[in-house]
Amino acid sequence: MDLSEIHHLFQMFDHNGDGKITTQELTMSLENLGINIPEDDLGHMIDHIDTNGDGSVNMEEFRGLYETIMEEWDEEEEIQQVFYVFHEAIMQERDEEEDIREAFNVFDKNGDGFISVDELTSVLSSLGLRQGRTIDECWLMIKMVDEDGDGVVDFGEFRKMMRGGTFAALQTS
Repeated sequence: MDLSEIHHLFQMFDHNGDGKITTQELTMSLENLGINIPEDDLGHMIDHIDTNGDGSVNMEEFRGLYETIMEEWDEEEEIQQVFYVFHEAIMQERDEEEDIREAFNVFDKNGDGFISVDELTSVLSSLGLRQGRTIDECWLMIKMVDEDGDGVVDFGEFRKMMRGGTFAALQTS
């Protein structure tokens, strides 16, 4: 696994994107993979990995953990299996990421990296959807997803919406 894949794996654990994996984020990630580890054990694990003592795991500490595990590959078959599961999750997420990118590109008709109100209106009306027939409806949809307030939806905002951040709200409005 190269550095970019390790970074991608790290991001799967770092749910809030702050560059640190907390005990809560680790618990949630492992539970999503069907792995339940008592909170005390997870706290001990983070303490062991956390070389700078800030109570969380940063990218460098995570990479160090990964490299240590790879050095002890033969001795730690269970850990090998866990990283295999994570690797498979990365590959599955990459497929999902490609699907989300393709969907984004459908809406981003001019290819500028943003979905504007006009682009959203055009696509929704071409799909024959009742929702989004007017500029006002589309503007409201954009505002629900537009986290940075720039009046358009970038890929990050679109991805978050597609993964459940605000997609449900769009469906019920």
